[in-house]
Amino acid sequence: MYKLKRLFEYFRFFGILIIAKIVSVFVKSSPMYANLWIVSERGIDARDNGYHFFKYITKEHPEINSAYIISKDSPDYKKVAELGRIITYGSFCHYLSFLLAKVRVSSHIDGYAPDILFFNKFRFLVPDKAKNIFLQHGIIKDDINFCHADKTNIDMFVCSAVPEYDYVDKTYGYKKGVLQLTGLCRYDNLRKNDAPTHKILFMPTWRSTLRTCSRQTFLKSDYYKKYNSLLNSTKLISILEKYDYELIFYPHYEVQRFLDCFTTGNSRIKIADFKNNDVQQLLINSDILLTDYSSVYFDYGYMRKPMVYYQYDEEAFRKEQYGEGYFDYRRDGFGKVAETENEVLDELECILKNNLLPDAKYLQRMNSFYAFNDTKNCERNFKAICSIL
Repeated sequence: MYKLKRLFEYFRFFGILIIAKIVSVFVKSSPMYANLWIVSERGIDARDNGYHFFKYITKEHPEINSAYIISKDSPDYKKVAELGRIITYGSFCHYLSFLLAKVRVSSHIDGYAPDILFFNKFRFLVPDKAKNIFLQHGIIKDDINFCHADKTNIDMFVCSAVPEYDYVDKTYGYKKGVLQLTGLCRYDNLRKNDAPTHKILFMPTWRSTLRTCSRQTFLKSDYYKKYNSLLNSTKLISILEKYDYELIFYPHYEVQRFLDCFTTGNSRIKIADFKNNDVQQLLINSDILLTDYSSVYFDYGYMRKPMVYYQYDEEAFRKEQYGEGYFDYRRDGFGKVAETENEVLDELECILKNNLLPDAKYLQRMNSFYAFNDTKNCERNFKAICSIL
């Protein structure tokens, strides 16, 4: 049923695209489309590098004819509308803007397209004169096949650390000049609180094997069993009560549809949803990060805050989702790697006992990893885009 639905959608996208190509001939010189920069994330949100870049150019470079692509029902619609012009995701104007834009910018590959999967698969249908900018969703650490040069049409690929740059340059197959060491735009807004917030953020990533699974299949998965068990651990509750802390559980966007499957019987453990929570604010307003393989820990390391990796399924993850890249969690990680629930809880308590100070070896790794430690990432990205136009 999913494949059949997508097939009908593909025919619809193709039909709209043909009409938009015809209309574009007559409107390409109008003020709305001339020298247009379109910025986006996934078309449904504004919380990542796309949003922070758009915020920067609307404030610092109002001379740029820019627009942000987002759906009308997005919880982030209003805050973007306060910054500048909006193009409704999936609208006919979106198709025209996609065809006529001078610069396309997104935190996701093809995130500026009316449909990411369709335009990634059938990009040959669109004569591409625009510069396509991949701001990135995070710092790359693994071998992500769909980011390789033969799978994309990218003119600028943002990196934020020298080891990342060297690895992508060596293995992803991009031509010289495409990779730019400029830093993630959202890092400009990262800051460490002066006083403890008394919050632990539990933020695991998704699993590709569960992306389109049913609710019944999800409830039988190790992912659900392991993480729901932790949320209901009496030892965890005891630690939270002892140190007067809360734990906020916010899984990856792809897991959010199963959020109501997770349970907790204690008021100190909160389950956070996508609609009402901003990832960056959760990161800023917490003292400890608990994750698995999510690259969000790089944001945490940028703030020099302690973390723990809960990796109960490392072998399966490497086999089924992402092959290991240059970053070895035990050799290069910013926190302890725990394979069991008990190890996770012991390490959390150890960090709390140590007054939230990262172990010296982890702090040294954080200090040496990033290419930049400032608030000029948006500026560097803007200048880099201008340099390739």
